[in-house]
Amino acid sequence: MKAESFIGLRYLWNSRRTRFLSVITLICISGIAIGVAALIAVQSIMDGLQNKMRATVLGAKTHALVTTESGKLEEFEKKMEKLSGNPEVAGVTPVISRDAIVSVSDELNGVVVNGIDPATVGNAMLFPNQITKGSVNCLVNPVLCPEIVEKHRSFQEFTSKKPSEMKEENFPGIAIGVELAKYYGIDIGDKVKIISPTGEMSVAGPKTQIKTFQVAAVFFSSLYEYDFNYVYITLDTARNFFSTGESVDYLGVKLKDMNRIDEAEKAIVSDLGGETVVKNWRDMNKPLFSALEMEKIVWFLIIGFIALVASFNIVSALIMLVMGKKEEIGILRAAGYPAKSVMKIFMLDGIIIGFFGTFLGAVAGTIICLVISDMPVRVAQDVYYIEKIPVDMSPLTFILAIFGSLVLTVIAAVYPGRKAAKLSPAEALREE
Repeated sequence: MKAESFIGLRYLWNSRRTRFLSVITLICISGIAIGVAALIAVQSIMDGLQNKMRATVLGAKTHALVTTESGKLEEFEKKMEKLSGNPEVAGVTPVISRDAIVSVSDELNGVVVNGIDPATVGNAMLFPNQITKGSVNCLVNPVLCPEIVEKHRSFQEFTSKKPSEMKEENFPGIAIGVELAKYYGIDIGDKVKIISPTGEMSVAGPKTQIKTFQVAAVFFSSLYEYDFNYVYITLDTARNFFSTGESVDYLGVKLKDMNRIDEAEKAIVSDLGGETVVKNWRDMNKPLFSALEMEKIVWFLIIGFIALVASFNIVSALIMLVMGKKEEIGILRAAGYPAKSVMKIFMLDGIIIGFFGTFLGAVAGTIICLVISDMPVRVAQDVYYIEKIPVDMSPLTFILAIFGSLVLTVIAAVYPGRKAAKLSPAEALREE
């Protein structure tokens, strides 16, 4: 062991005369550990929340929307074939999306009606996997839906009516969110009315369209906005109801890698021509993800100040150590020890404090993340559902926290080290 290392370790923990400095050392290590642990835990929670929100939002929508400047996409089947061969594209589905009004027991609410293709919707959206009651196939033919058949059978037994006495109802199917179903108190097999203010054109203008649907599926997307405001019907039903003819509003595209959205956008435009308009998931959800990113940065800065304050504790502790060892430093300098070696002694002390504090903080942060990841919590139910605290322990978070902490402690050790190195032997030994 080098002399600088030996002396530095003794100064750090020793001795009977300066036991108070040992307590300060522990306080400095604890301060660094708390700062690093808090930074890792908070950033992991923010990453988990951001990733959960991204998965939830993109589950209700698609990675990209392909349409035209007019908002009508003609010959969409051919365009789907071209996009299916694109190496960036994982799935494509046609969609008609219009604003409408839902009516149950004369109570009205605005909704977004989405016409989907049951055969391809699973290729580009998570909607089929989000259905908790019914199925996508029930939208096509609600009469054959097992849940609806069972409900009708139970109703027959309750009313003691014969099947021949039951009125055959062949309404088209509709999928509603759990929040809308809860709000109206409806379930599989119940009826809802959809009102479209823009129907077929007449002499007096567009005619209001009113159509009765039968609830054939209930879905849960984990986002209140979609579970209350979004409903789904089949593409053919949407064409007839909204009078769109053979066109659709857009093609929903799922990418193989959603982070390559810029490259995918260029490839899609190249395949379909210059009139194609592509809206990607970042643009469609920019306010939400920008707010989450800003919140993440703000928390990083706030928690980062804890580590900064802890590094100032290292400065004060090392300065006290220098003042307490003034005579010994003077003896070392008088014995021919160079200033550079004296500086190394106190720099080593600061680095050791920073290393142990950072190491303990990283371990504590990992333990905190593992513990709280299974902790149940229910917050912000009017925005999103959170049953457990979302935690995503990203390697980048650990690297930034550890690297930042070590850099701060090294910088903090420079000033006390230089102060010790500049100490004159004559001044240090004047009172001896």
